[in-house]
Amino acid sequence: MKRFGISAFWQAIIVTIAAYLIFTNAFPPLMPKSLVVQFMLITVIGVLLYFSFDDERWAEFLSPIQNVLRGGGFRLTVTRWLFLLAIPAVVGYTTYGLVKPSLDSPVELRQVHPAPPSTVKIWGKNFDLNSLESPIRTEVLTQWKSGEREGAMEIYNESVNAGRDVYYGNCFFCHGDLLDGKGHYAEGFNPQPINFQDPTVIPQQQEAFLFWRAATGGPGLPKEGTPWNSAMPVWHEMLSEDDIWNVLMFIFDYNEQVPRIWNLEDSEAATGIRDSILEARKGMGGDELYQFRCMVCHGEEGMGDGVAAELMYPKPRDFSLSMFKYKSSPGTILPRDEDLFHTIKFGLDGTGMPGWGTLLSDEQISSLIPVIKSFDIAAAWPPEEADDEDYDEDSGRYLKDDFQVITEREPEEGQIAYTPESIEKGKAAFEKSCTECHGDTGRGNIMSGKQLADDWGNRIWPRDLTKPWTWRATNYTAGKTPEESRDQTVRNIYSRLSIGIPGTPMPAHRATEEGNKDPVSLEDRWHIANYVYSLRETTTQLGDNNVIRAAKVAGALPDSMDDAGWEGAEPTTLMMVPNIIKEERLFTPLNDAITVRALYNKKEIALLLEFDDRTDSRPGEETSEGIQDEDLELFSDAVAVQFPKEDGFETSPVVVKPLYRHGDGRHHTTMWYWNAGSVEPAVADSGMLLDASGPDKKIEPRIGDTSLLTEGRWKDGRWQVLMKRSRNGGGRDGKTGDLNFVEGRFLPISFANWDGSNGEKGARHTLTTWTWLVLPPEIDEQRLYGVPGGVAFAIFLAGLILVRTQRRGAK
Repeated sequence: MKRFGISAFWQAIIVTIAAYLIFTNAFPPLMPKSLVVQFMLITVIGVLLYFSFDDERWAEFLSPIQNVLRGGGFRLTVTRWLFLLAIPAVVGYTTYGLVKPSLDSPVELRQVHPAPPSTVKIWGKNFDLNSLESPIRTEVLTQWKSGEREGAMEIYNESVNAGRDVYYGNCFFCHGDLLDGKGHYAEGFNPQPINFQDPTVIPQQQEAFLFWRAATGGPGLPKEGTPWNSAMPVWHEMLSEDDIWNVLMFIFDYNEQVPRIWNLEDSEAATGIRDSILEARKGMGGDELYQFRCMVCHGEEGMGDGVAAELMYPKPRDFSLSMFKYKSSPGTILPRDEDLFHTIKFGLDGTGMPGWGTLLSDEQISSLIPVIKSFDIAAAWPPEEADDEDYDEDSGRYLKDDFQVITEREPEEGQIAYTPESIEKGKAAFEKSCTECHGDTGRGNIMSGKQLADDWGNRIWPRDLTKPWTWRATNYTAGKTPEESRDQTVRNIYSRLSIGIPGTPMPAHRATEEGNKDPVSLEDRWHIANYVYSLRETTTQLGDNNVIRAAKVAGALPDSMDDAGWEGAEPTTLMMVPNIIKEERLFTPLNDAITVRALYNKKEIALLLEFDDRTDSRPGEETSEGIQDEDLELFSDAVAVQFPKEDGFETSPVVVKPLYRHGDGRHHTTMWYWNAGSVEPAVADSGMLLDASGPDKKIEPRIGDTSLLTEGRWKDGRWQVLMKRSRNGGGRDGKTGDLNFVEGRFLPISFANWDGSNGEKGARHTLTTWTWLVLPPEIDEQRLYGVPGGVAFAIFLAGLILVRTQRRGAK
């Protein structure tokens, strides 16, 4: 680096700064401060060792330091005092950060790809993982190498198609339609599902390893792969051996990859098959692309009846009726090509429709639009030969026979600014026009007493407007400032109000071609749009925080949900996902989030749970019974909180996580359970304690233990449930083994919710994976400020002594 004129000292400074920037920014999720400090100490020591290895380089490194320590004159004196003050300040501040109790989640180190055991016993037989090979791939390779390539490809395609059906019936909810680990439930899991598209992941593994991981799931991980919070199901309990081999064939084929194969001849044959497939798929577009990428959801004939459709809510679009929900053209007028293009490229939030723009080119996406139009059984789309001569300027349409396509857009001029005054006017207009479906507070609790269904006969529910992550095609954030994003989202809400959502009970709130007058004026639509946007501020939104921080109070804990004391507790909202992990599974949940607050005093801890639920689901409740889906039995709503047993770790700063679905054989769990009861027969809401010892073990209610106090209330589309219990484990004899809520410890906590109107009972429910609950410890201010101050003062004195010694030596 000398040839660039950078001295050894400044080389060291540049390296150190670069290392700090890398450690703090290049490894998401961000490193905790304690780990950054450790890495920086190692970096500084390494830099010093490097420059001190050579005497000449060491002298060059020390030269500017010695000049500052020894030199005279005003400039050097000022510089010297700046360092004398700045270095102790930096060291003192760093010490303060280390001494201060941290409320960041603990670092959990685990091997993503741990070494498999030598053998595994599943389906009643032993598999030697050192020699195991896919019998299907082996048969394909044998045929290919013998010259029977047509037969090889027949076996290959049959396996891939079978694996595709298994994948979309079981795996795509987490791993996604694009196989990128971003399925519509993926955000609710930690760690995130594996990205099969990543060329550094599965192509680096043998199929035997992947077979073992799929078959045994999260519970099959060895100790170095823990903590056992992997959501990977134990698939050998639900799938056959052939199912798993076929899924692996599909995954490799879909991503155009081959597994690691040690036998060179077999590896070359597998690569040859892959290359021949790539050649056949080169330039794929149109109908061929649709059948390859879209058919599994939308069906071979575009009728929304693909193999994945039955397990999805909302259902995939049926293209045969040319009815599209999200478009810019008003009324029943067909969408523009750009509407279809936008939906395909960017997807629809809160659904199984991904944004294909990460995998397909714009040209490929455009090639799908004529295919979608071709499925129209009523032939409502204009023919491709429609040209400018068919355009009627007065109507703004193409007219040819019975084909009509509008070219005008719903006007967006005159947008009213997002202000408290506009929000207040929008609230009044909303209450007048929107509450029958969306409820008084916008949570989608139907007040009309009517069941809602779309034009395909599917039961649907009004949007919960307080949850923007469930808005299908309205949020707008790409590349914009928060204000620009807000204003564009408001415009999208306005368009949705004006145009409606065709095929659903959401009407157009503007004048229609049939002569219907504006049910809502243009000005009020803008006010409503502003108000609807503001509803996200009425609830705690999902975030990256995975720590529930309890707040300490001096007196008694609240006895009701309305107590003002809850305002001092920080709310944390967690995403809930359906139990798709173990039978009996749930694939179409309605409730997807829970907000938690925690308070504690010297003796007790209390939790306030809040979760939106469109119905007060209690058997016999008149409104809920009136809108209940005839195909589903109405059960009582319920919620549960799960903690690990103490298990002898009373002094550990972090409690060991069991397998999060009811624990495991070595690590049991306790659940605080609340049930809403029923109206007929009359059963009051109640709470109880449950003990669990593993996902395959029966959950045992704790008879006679009344230490858990609960209270619940449903209002305006939301349940609030209060739970309170002793901090010392809650057992009267102190021998229950329940968790002790000790200040300063990170305690695993997870949640489950049953939506009775959705037929949820038993294993059919939504849940969270483990997160952390922490009771912040009392701060020893003498230690908190005294230790950093003492260290800073010691460094300052050492600096003074060093300066004095150096200046004396210079003389």
